[in-house]
Amino acid sequence: MKRNSWMTGCCIVCFIVSSWQMQAQVAAPTDYRFGGAAFNRDLMMAWDFSALSRQQNFGSARAMGMGGAFASLGADLTAMSLNPAGLGMYRHNEFSITPIVSIARASTSGTQPWADNSKSRFAIADVGAAFNLFERAENGVRSVTLGFGMNRVADFNARYSYSSERRFAGSEVPSIADVFAQQMNQNGVFPDTNPQGGWNGRLDFRNPYFWPAVLAYKSAMTHVVGDNAENRNWSRDAIGPRASILRSVDAVDSGSVNEFNFSVGANFDNIIYVGASLGIQTVHKSSTFVYGEDYGYFADGDDGYAYGPDGMLPAQLEYADLWQRTVLDGAGVNFKLGVIVRPVAGLRLGVALHTPTYYSLERSYQAGMDYRLLSNVEGVSGAEERLESPVQYDEAGNSWDFVSPTRLMFGASYTFGKFAVVSVDYERDWYNGIRVKNVPDGADFGTAVYKNDFKSNFCATNNVRVGVEVRPLPIFALRAGYGYSSSMLKDASLAYEVPQLTECDYFTLGAGVNISRRVSLDVAYPRLSDEQSDYRLFYSYDNSTGSFADTSDLYRTSLTRHFISLSLGVHF
Repeated sequence: MKRNSWMTGCCIVCFIVSSWQMQAQVAAPTDYRFGGAAFNRDLMMAWDFSALSRQQNFGSARAMGMGGAFASLGADLTAMSLNPAGLGMYRHNEFSITPIVSIARASTSGTQPWADNSKSRFAIADVGAAFNLFERAENGVRSVTLGFGMNRVADFNARYSYSSERRFAGSEVPSIADVFAQQMNQNGVFPDTNPQGGWNGRLDFRNPYFWPAVLAYKSAMTHVVGDNAENRNWSRDAIGPRASILRSVDAVDSGSVNEFNFSVGANFDNIIYVGASLGIQTVHKSSTFVYGEDYGYFADGDDGYAYGPDGMLPAQLEYADLWQRTVLDGAGVNFKLGVIVRPVAGLRLGVALHTPTYYSLERSYQAGMDYRLLSNVEGVSGAEERLESPVQYDEAGNSWDFVSPTRLMFGASYTFGKFAVVSVDYERDWYNGIRVKNVPDGADFGTAVYKNDFKSNFCATNNVRVGVEVRPLPIFALRAGYGYSSSMLKDASLAYEVPQLTECDYFTLGAGVNISRRVSLDVAYPRLSDEQSDYRLFYSYDNSTGSFADTSDLYRTSLTRHFISLSLGVHF
């Protein structure tokens, strides 16, 4: 659609304000809590930190083909990210690079497609080198290996989009405008009155918490009725009480967490292997969330126009789209220690401890509204094109520091000569131990609230990985793997703010071939299925009664990720 001037929108909004004369009923004070996926997204919440803390099983194509079950296997660059003791098993130098293609597909139950529900990209999953510093036959330290590399530990690329309609059936269909009005009423935020009387349209922009509600006011979704401080009240504006509402969502995420490892591994008598890694992570995540409402009037007696208690409204919204965009950048540091023991030939037992990652993040936020407003007054033309509200930018300090979960993993593997390998890993991650160490100045609540949220609502996860490799020929290998991760939430039924991961299971396939004595080529196909919690797009919750006041339906979005990776390894 073509863009119209802001002047046109202002004229129509001013017309509504001047034409709509209503008496306000001052609402009794209510203790509301507000939220939902389409509500304000400026403040980082507990689920933002938990999502950043979740690590996926990338690495070399060999490791991915075996389901990431590499806590006890070695001589692979993936060891730097899982159990650095595996570096001690190298007998040569190696360089390896693993490009990867990712395809993420989403579906939301009970809805219709709105835009694209898939997102793909090309990236580097793993690249690095291992250098065998020395090797000897004497007892004691048999070899020492240094490793340097980059491994992708999380991928955020995904998109889900859908629409869902609620028809008017005798009772008012909740709109996000109702929740915005309640938010402004409860907090006592109103436009200033200029000395000449009337509204000048300026609201309190200092707190981004109110920005979506401010944009709703700027776009004629809400207005203030009443002409003085004693009787004024926020209410729906150009949305009739008999409106049917088509809700639409388009959520797009991109970015990743990459970890740069500096590792060392040592071999003691070909029985005990120890290693350590210093991991430096870089974080980039961009998220755009667009929530839209399209309004229609199909009830008996309606003629396509919006009606209020006193007749036809002077103007009505055709649609309103609220978009919010956040960009997160930062870095973190962690330390890993690992041990692998080979008590008997063929059997390997491994254990690795990952300290929390200490992150420092910077986040930016902006929001705006696109809408179309139509005049219902004879002789006054409505907007024929899309209108846009002013774009709001959070330019204040927005620094966040937090500590991710501690990770502990155990592994066992058995090698059947040169013909097969079976490997099993168990990992436990303490999400209830996430701690937020710093919040921006002016944030609505401090670090203690986050601590209580993680302790009360999150738990440790149990992660199991199984992998097998079979070599029908000395130069050729076939691989398969499976993995499962339990929910990080104590009670997923209470997690109705945004889609939050509850369970993840995945299976993998892979193959490898030794092109020559020095060159190997491996390929892997992992398929991950993320089950996520039910969530609401918006809600107001009455704390005094323990019930929802105005809310959208519950939605459930499932995400499936497909990866195709290829590793080229050079031994020298």
